[in-house]
Amino acid sequence: MNLAGAILAGSDQPHGAGDVRAQHAAEVETLLVAVNEHLRTSSDRNDYAYLLESMLSFEGVVGWGEDLAWGLVNEEYEVSCPSCEAALFIVIGERGFFSTSGDYALSEDDVETTPLRPASPAAMDGIGRRLHDIALADGHQDVASAMTYVFGDATCPDCETGFSVADRVSADWSATH
Repeated sequence: MNLAGAILAGSDQPHGAGDVRAQHAAEVETLLVAVNEHLRTSSDRNDYAYLLESMLSFEGVVGWGEDLAWGLVNEEYEVSCPSCEAALFIVIGERGFFSTSGDYALSEDDVETTPLRPASPAAMDGIGRRLHDIALADGHQDVASAMTYVFGDATCPDCETGFSVADRVSADWSATH
């Protein structure tokens, strides 16, 4: 299912293959039903993240159907600051919940970081709220918690500009596709 989701997400990009989603609507619907069933029974966090991403791909959600799992599984998103355009890591996982422009993975905790500000689940809306609620319903509290950071806010440590993490992930996706 994950491979089918990735293929379908890639089919949303301009390449001259026609409307793959329309040509295979029945198969896409069957895959969507199957992925929703697997979401409820998946116990592995990473598998669950890929299944969520596949679900979004089958639903035709542009961007998140291709980029959601990468950040959740690798515990970071790479974005650019909307003000100074610095390359930033948005870290969401075992290393903490912060933004940095430094190479935190190779450092001895000497890079400048700024804490992320998670969204309040009650204040979340749209796709962020939906993904959070699905993860909670499926018993994946850790994924639901991560969603509050993905759809929360960050501050650039270089210029101190605040921004929405989800908006920057989406903006960087739009710029490369």
